[in-house]
Order: sequence, then C-alpha cells, then structure tokens
Amino acid sequence: MTVQRTIARNTIFNAAGRIFEGVLGLVLTWYIVDLRLGPAAWGLWSLVAVFASYAALLDFGVASGFTKYIAEHHARGERKHLSAVISTGFFFYAALGIVVVPLGWLLIDACMDSVIAPYALRRNPDAGQHLADFQFLLKGGLLLFALNNCAAPLAAVPTGLQRMGLTNLLSLVATLAKIVLTVYFIETGHGVRGLLYTNGIVLAGFGLASAVLAFWLLPGLRIAPSFITRSAFDALFGFGWRTQVAKLSNLINFQTDRVVVAAVLTGGIGLVGVYALGEQMAGRMRQLPALLVSALTPAASDLDARGEHERLQRLYLLSTKYMAAAAIPLALYFILMAEPIMRAWMSGAPRLDTAAWVMRILCVGYLVNLLPGPGVSLALGKGRAGETMMAGIISMLANMGLTVLLYWGFGFYGIPVATALGMMISTVWFFGRMKGLLGVGTGELMQRAFFWPAVACMPGSLLSLGIALWAVDLPGHLNNLAVVAVSAAVFFPAYGLCLRGSPFLDAFDIDFLEHTLKLGRIPGFRLMTRRYRNG
Repeated sequence: MTVQRTIARNTIFNAAGRIFEGVLGLVLTWYIVDLRLGPAAWGLWSLVAVFASYAALLDFGVASGFTKYIAEHHARGERKHLSAVISTGFFFYAALGIVVVPLGWLLIDACMDSVIAPYALRRNPDAGQHLADFQFLLKGGLLLFALNNCAAPLAAVPTGLQRMGLTNLLSLVATLAKIVLTVYFIETGHGVRGLLYTNGIVLAGFGLASAVLAFWLLPGLRIAPSFITRSAFDALFGFGWRTQVAKLSNLINFQTDRVVVAAVLTGGIGLVGVYALGEQMAGRMRQLPALLVSALTPAASDLDARGEHERLQRLYLLSTKYMAAAAIPLALYFILMAEPIMRAWMSGAPRLDTAAWVMRILCVGYLVNLLPGPGVSLALGKGRAGETMMAGIISMLANMGLTVLLYWGFGFYGIPVATALGMMISTVWFFGRMKGLLGVGTGELMQRAFFWPAVACMPGSLLSLGIALWAVDLPGHLNNLAVVAVSAAVFFPAYGLCLRGSPFLDAFDIDFLEHTLKLGRIPGFRLMTRRYRNG
C-alpha cells in the first residue's frame, strides 16, 4: 500500500470516528447543561478538566514519543526495541503514579483549605457545595491521570502501526459507553460527580481493550521489567520534554481561559460554563480539519526512517493545501453563523450571545492554529520536536502577555482575543522556520494553499451573512437548526463551485482525490472535475 493511500485510509477512519464522537459529545453536553445540571456544573467540570490537563504535564512528555518510536521500530522490523519502548513507558508511568497520586492528594487538600476555598467563599458565600465537589473531582481526576498514563503505551500501538480503523472503533465503543453511563449516573442523582464515575469506568474498559489489541497486533510483544532499557527511556524523554512545551502552550491556548474567567470576573462559575460552551463549539470547528493531520506523524516517521526527504517535502505542501481547503471555509461558516448555531444547540442556557462571541473570536485563532498543523506533524515525525517547542513558547508567552494587556483594556472579551492573537504570532514564526526544514516558504504556501480557498469563500459568506442577519433572535432549537442547515446548503456548494473554477487544484490533486480517497464513487465527482481532465 502506498504512503498516500495509507494516510488517506487512516484519515478517513479518523474523520468518521471523530465526527461521530463529536456529534455525540455535543448531544451529551446539551443533555448535561440544558436538561439536567446547568452551566454552573458544566463550568465546574470544565475547570476540573483544566487542572487535570496541567497535572498531565507531570508525565514528562514520555507518552508523546510512543507513536513515533513504535512506527519507527516497526518499519525497521526491530521487535525487541518495540518491547523495550512499551515496557519502559509502562513501568515508568506505574512508578510515577505511585509517587504522584498520594502527594497530589495532600497538595489538593492543602490548596483547597488555604487558597481556593477562602478565595471562592469571599467572592460567593454560597460556593460551599461546589467546593466539596471540586475537591472530590480533583482527587479522582488525579487518580485517573495515573491510570491513563499506564495505558498510554499500549493504546499507542494501533496508531503507531497505522491501524487507525481499530483505534477509532475502540474510541467509538468508549464514547457510546460514556453516554450510557453519564445518563445513568445523572439520572440516579450523582450530579457532577457522576461524570467522574463515568470516566473511571470507561478508562478501565479502554485500558483493558488496548492491552488485548496491542498483544494481538504484536504477537511477539513482551512487557516486563527486564525489557526496560536506558536507551528507550532516553529516546522517549529526549523527544518528549520538548513536546511538553507545546503541550503547555496548548493548555494555555485551549483551556486556561476558563481559569482566568473564574479568577478575575464576578460572573461566578456559571460564566465559566458559558465561556466553556463557546470554547467547546469552536473546538468542534477545529476538530474536523485537525483530523487531516492525524495520520501524518507515523507516516512521516516511516518516510524519514527510509530517507525519502523529497516525498516529505511534497507531503508537507499537499497536506497544508488540503488543510487550508477544509479549514478556511469551515471557520468562516462558524464565525458567520455563531448565534444560530448556539441557539440550535442550547435553549435554556443563559447568555448564549456571549458564548457565540467567544466562539467567533476563538474560531479565528483556531483557524490560524490549524494551518501549520501538517508542518507540526511532519516535524514531529522527523524527530524535530524543537520547532514545535519554540512555537509553543512563542504562543504561550504572547498569550499570557496579551491577556493581561487586553483584559485591562477591554475586559471579558480581551481574554479570547489574546488567545487568538497569540496563535497568530506563533504561526507566523513556525511557517518561517519550516522553510529551512522542508524547503517550502510562507510565500509559496500563501500562493498555492491559502489564497484560492479564501477567495472561493466570499460569495457563500455574503449569502450566509444575509441569512444570519435575517434570523437574529430567532427562538427555538428547530428554527435555528433549519437556519443553520439552509445556510450550510448555500455556503458550501457555493464554495465548492468557486474553488472548482479556480486554479487551486491540478491533475495530481484530482487523481489523488479520485483514486486514493475513492471520491470518484460519489455521484457528480467526475462532472465537477471534468475541466481538469480536459486540461
């Protein structure tokens, strides 16, 4: 199987799985927020997710190297090294959990008693029940973090072997189980704590299934202390500590805004929930185009191990081109239709207009963050984590500095604007850096990847803007869902027709889309691409 076909197959598997999971996730959020627990509980749970993500930095980045080194050793047929990588990771995380969980629980108690509780009660005397839940959830989240780390090396096996169909099947089953268990625990009166119970049960099942799958895919795999090697740890740690900076940057860009809202604004935990709703919907916009790069890292590791650098350069240009073609129209559509989308999703939640503006601002930043995604994946596949580390440092520092400045100048909305601007600054730097690494400069990307998708969006954007203005303050789920659907039926066909009439695609692209992605089976595809064949 060719590299292009492998990437295409795995991307399709990832897209199908993540789209389904994303839709189910939105339905589940609607059930939790709109029907049962409300924005305050959702804000509390989203804060717990932030703190759990920061706790995950204690993994020293070792997990980020599993996919790369599993793919690399498998490509070379080095079975003993595969066992060394997985065993070293498993026992390292087991030992880390034994140390971190007890110490973390003591630290949580101390922080709650001396810092968080006095501050929260001073701002809101009725915060007592939220504080009790928060402390319980933080401790449970730390325990789940330790267990998830132990499962990480085994869960990375299908991805490293580029068997994304199996990975997504497992994730789909976990998502369905999560929905059933969430409804059960909430309906039986466990409240927001039921979300933690759900995650614990799903994680246990996922870990067991990952172990079975890993041993099935690698019959010679052995996990034992005797397979732990210094060289495997050095490789994992040497690769991983650089990715930790990018991981910290992602936390600041994608999650820490909620903590800032909770700490500096007087809207209470409910305002955190409102912000989290806008953030989540913008994240759903980002999720689909991001899938285009989900299969690139193991494929790039394979090509780099074989020394095929010209194919890596071509892969970078093509993947960035397809990323732009998918991300630019989707982001513009979400920006234009933010309020109808939020009203179609939620009805009882307060301040949906605020959530819609948060969504708009973050969609701009997320779009800019998506465009260098192929380059990030290929750099990691080549083992060049330093580029992503520096991009993360730039984004992180810019975000923190701008947050202070813009919140002081503009208040609440300065927080998401700072996030978006930090991503823009980092992206400009990264594109310049990738010219030296893969030989494709920013000017060439602008000309071949970004310009024509942006131009092709203009007619559909004007039509969708008219629809959105007509539907201002339209009430009801179904009414707004109809507006969203009608607008999509106008915007995306108009975009497709305009892009078809542009010089964006060439004969190679058409061959790739038709024979590798198998889009030739879609009715009308050959008619839409006839001009390229005749040319």
